[in-house]
Amino acid sequence: MITGKQDKEIHIEFFLKKKNIVIDDLNNISENWKLYFLRFNELDENELRDYFSENSFYIDGAVSVTCYGKGLIGLKYWDLIDQLCAYFINSLYEIIINNQESEKFYFPDQPVEVILTKEKELLHVKIGDQNSFCLNRNKFIKEFLKASKNLYKRINVDTYKLEIEKIEEILLSL
Repeated sequence: MITGKQDKEIHIEFFLKKKNIVIDDLNNISENWKLYFLRFNELDENELRDYFSENSFYIDGAVSVTCYGKGLIGLKYWDLIDQLCAYFINSLYEIIINNQESEKFYFPDQPVEVILTKEKELLHVKIGDQNSFCLNRNKFIKEFLKASKNLYKRINVDTYKLEIEKIEEILLSL
């Protein structure tokens, strides 16, 4: 099973789905993740270039969010990872910059609803039919945006200029 660093309050990690591999068992996906996914930060620039040589428009992957080693968002919710990050960034932008209390969106390619709700210094996150979890808002946002910015810069910085600008604006306002 994938877990984040046990001593780190919030750990965000991205995974890329292996090409031409069919995921047919969501129940054991976390235990068998190496069959289906590549750890994004373990890939060097040549490996990334090879990975994106076929298709850099549809980027299947997953985001893993852990809090003190406990998985909050896992691999069973894999989707178009760059778009999913953009949806999160847009919602965080609405909450932080436009002072919205709550935002919701759906995963790009599946009917999984995500609801983000702020309450004082906390952020409640509900994904699909899972129980919501509560995180320190600023710590989560900083970690998520830092990881997303790294993802976008390593994939293709020019394609994601708008997202990176929003990331910078949100970080400046925290």
